[in-house]
Amino acid sequence: MKTYYPAIFLFLLAFTGFSQDVNKVEYSERVGSMILIGECNRDAFTMEPFQEWYDFEYEEYTPEQSVIEKLKKNINDVSRIKIVMGSWCSDSQREVPRFYRIMDEAGIPDEKVELLCVNRDKMVPGMDISALIIERVPTFIFYDGIKELGRIIETPAETLEKDFLRIIVNKPLYEPE
Repeated sequence: MKTYYPAIFLFLLAFTGFSQDVNKVEYSERVGSMILIGECNRDAFTMEPFQEWYDFEYEEYTPEQSVIEKLKKNINDVSRIKIVMGSWCSDSQREVPRFYRIMDEAGIPDEKVELLCVNRDKMVPGMDISALIIERVPTFIFYDGIKELGRIIETPAETLEKDFLRIIVNKPLYEPE
């Protein structure tokens, strides 16, 4: 059995060496507080100081139910949604919890969402996200396969759920219904 110990140790070392840090929190000098950085998931919002603003916005937001019903019918047109946000940003603190509320009411699984948290420079140290061309946060990017369908940048033009629906059904903004 002793001959297996080095192999097991090397396997575990390699496995943990390649594991991804998810929901990483670090202190930001520019912000003066802790921020989320890198790849995250919804569990990040169960930690303080993020939970307070997340829970408040999530609970207070009431999406328009007629739009939610249309999202349910059209959600298969979206393969994934990438959210690029700053946990330090008031727009992200408002819009991201609201977006998750919309997802929950429309029955959209968390597996469709990739959440990426950036610093004040809209970067993730050690990760090249320049191809995403992020100028403001939050940015919600909707994909069908590798094709980008559209974006909601910083704040919605109408409401978050209406802009989301317009992107996935490929309608221009403000089209008469």
